[in-house]
Amino acid sequence: MSKESDLFGKTFDQQLQVAGDEIADSDISPNRRVPGEVVFEPVLNGVRVTARDSEHRVLWGFIGSKDMINQIHCPVAVYETLQELLGEELDKHGLPKREAGDPMQAAQRAVDALQETLDNLKASIQVKKVSDATLERAKAIARIASDADRMICLEASSFKGIKGKTEPEN
Repeated sequence: MSKESDLFGKTFDQQLQVAGDEIADSDISPNRRVPGEVVFEPVLNGVRVTARDSEHRVLWGFIGSKDMINQIHCPVAVYETLQELLGEELDKHGLPKREAGDPMQAAQRAVDALQETLDNLKASIQVKKVSDATLERAKAIARIASDADRMICLEASSFKGIKGKTEPEN
């Protein structure tokens, strides 16, 4: 019996126990391994943890803080690269996948949704009287918006003709 047939149908942890170091070089059906890295980056109130593929594209990420160290579950952002990989996996298994449409319309919808989010964020800090809650909200929005701007600028910097700020204003 081959080693691969010994591994079929086992969880990744079980496959790792059987295959040892050799598992890094193989995809064992039905499991698929995506080479990459986990990156820890300091941010205002914690550490951003992102998983990236071998081309450093973000797959998923979350902000780790002292408050969440003992928690099992936390909010995780799932990014386009992971969504595409997941779509491929679902398609392999005949499961529903994300709809593919006109890329120009999809881009316009995404930019419109982003603009709506920005408008909502601006409205939430444009208040007549600043309270402690408003200040806390403003701190969170500053962090979130700065992170999003850096991510967008980094990802879009390879497109000819697109310029964005490389450093946030203080």
